[in-house]
Amino acid sequence: MICILRPVRPTQDAMLFLPLSLPLRRLAAAATLAAAFVPAALAQAPYVPVTKQYGDFVVTNDRFDSLVTLSFRQHGYWPGGAREVVEVRPLKATREGQPMLLAFTKGYTGQGTILIGVQNGEPLMRPLSPMQRDSMVRTERDPEWGVPQPGRPEVLLFARDGRALDTDTGELLWFDMPDTVTGDYAPAMLVSVSPDGRRGAYLARKLTKLQVIVATRDDGVAGILALPPDTYQRWLKPLSEAASEQAGAAIKARQGRTDSNRIRRELELAWFGQQFQWKQGKNGWQVTGLGLSSTPPEGKQP
Repeated sequence: MICILRPVRPTQDAMLFLPLSLPLRRLAAAATLAAAFVPAALAQAPYVPVTKQYGDFVVTNDRFDSLVTLSFRQHGYWPGGAREVVEVRPLKATREGQPMLLAFTKGYTGQGTILIGVQNGEPLMRPLSPMQRDSMVRTERDPEWGVPQPGRPEVLLFARDGRALDTDTGELLWFDMPDTVTGDYAPAMLVSVSPDGRRGAYLARKLTKLQVIVATRDDGVAGILALPPDTYQRWLKPLSEAASEQAGAAIKARQGRTDSNRIRRELELAWFGQQFQWKQGKNGWQVTGLGLSSTPPEGKQP
């Protein structure tokens, strides 16, 4: 009789008892050890929101939420009733030993960009750049944090709102101008603050004339500089066209900054910073640039 021997495959149970080589043993041991430790590690390290503390203020950011929450001395704080706080930035300035804060709030309870400071032991807010309802979506995408003044980065210019903020002192600055100075199409725009913070320079449009007007805090106009007749065509029109092009490209690409008025203002602020300087003389702080200097209006000469 001839017997044919066929190879027999070990069953699954039998394979469990086959000897393992040394590398496989180490791998199996490592896998078993890892499986034992992973659940314990997860249990010991729960998710903790990111918090930042500025004095007695605490800003909490949850990774699942685009908003932050703000508290002061362990009590929730909603500045001006705003329920949607997007971002908070600390300033060098302090009030009652607590840092002042810049914050941007959005939504229908939002106040736009605000300044927060402590007074009598309580946090109080002041609007810096209020939300414009007709451009709410654009503002929420690109919050207004102010433009640092060339040469004086501690001063933030809020040109559309006709005011400035000294971040070293926390002082809000505005000036005694006879014309309207707020809005996208205001006839006068704040473009610079004097080194002592007592005067502001405005780029003013009157019919076909362009002027730089120097205004004081509480005593009206202190200086006027009539700009050359070709200033608009030579300098400002190209800036306006560049702003429109940038905004148009962003709209087409569906990303980037789309507010042409805001881009134009920022370009004009940069241009003014490059072309003009403050100079102190017998008439106090005045503006010089393009070979010209501002002088007191008639009747205000010393």
